[in-house]
Amino acid sequence: MSVRILDERDGPALRGLAAEQPEINLFLLGNLETLGFTQPFCTFWGDFDENAPHGPQLRGVANRYFTGWCVSGHANADWAALAALIDADEHAERLQDNPGGTASLLPWLQRHSAAQVHIEELMRLRNANFQPQAVPAGWRIHRAGVDDLDALTELYADAGAMARTRAGTERPLRDGRVYVARNTRGDIGAVALTNAITHTTPLLAMMGGVYTPPAQRGLGLSKAVCSALCESLLADGVTPVLYWKHPAAGRVYRRLGFQPIGHWRSIWLEPTDVTTQ
Repeated sequence: MSVRILDERDGPALRGLAAEQPEINLFLLGNLETLGFTQPFCTFWGDFDENAPHGPQLRGVANRYFTGWCVSGHANADWAALAALIDADEHAERLQDNPGGTASLLPWLQRHSAAQVHIEELMRLRNANFQPQAVPAGWRIHRAGVDDLDALTELYADAGAMARTRAGTERPLRDGRVYVARNTRGDIGAVALTNAITHTTPLLAMMGGVYTPPAQRGLGLSKAVCSALCESLLADGVTPVLYWKHPAAGRVYRRLGFQPIGHWRSIWLEPTDVTTQ
């Protein structure tokens, strides 16, 4: 069988394959750097071309992070075998369906189907295109720390589709960057953060978690916190990347100077009743 679980020895090959499409594979690269091969909730599987001229060559990868999966590979990867890994996971809930070598992994899945499919615009911000945004009067922007965890957990608890768990809020505070807007009373009016960041070439950060409570919308706070986060990243040579769903968010990102580079497919999975097939 050409598919096996990967370990430290496979790190260079895995990093090389993922770096062929770094923006699409940002979460995979971030998991590799931050978590490596030793965490039970984050595993990497590789598909190898056993007939490559210079020995087995990695041509496809599947990465599980808790209940989510992402896949990447070349056109000749064994997509059926990689899909079988997801089918075998009874807890699989989400798929980042941007495999590169095939249009979608969905046709290869036998025991899962799409409950929801979101196709969103993927954008990147180059330093030369960055347009900093002003901070509204009466507000200040600063980088949040772990001392802000309680306030941010409370903020995201009422964020609807943007809601995050306490653990999901703490992780970027410790491993990434979080910027917030506060008024003179200390209330948080907007937040933006990095969901993943790479620390080796290429230097990239996936922005997300951008949320403004309804009472503070229309003040320009989202633009201000996103601008501060982008300025911080670009100053360190890190290229911001993001994808968006709502037109208002797209307008904010275009004002900042983000440029479209493709599309991002996110799929929520549900088990398929194989007895009816």
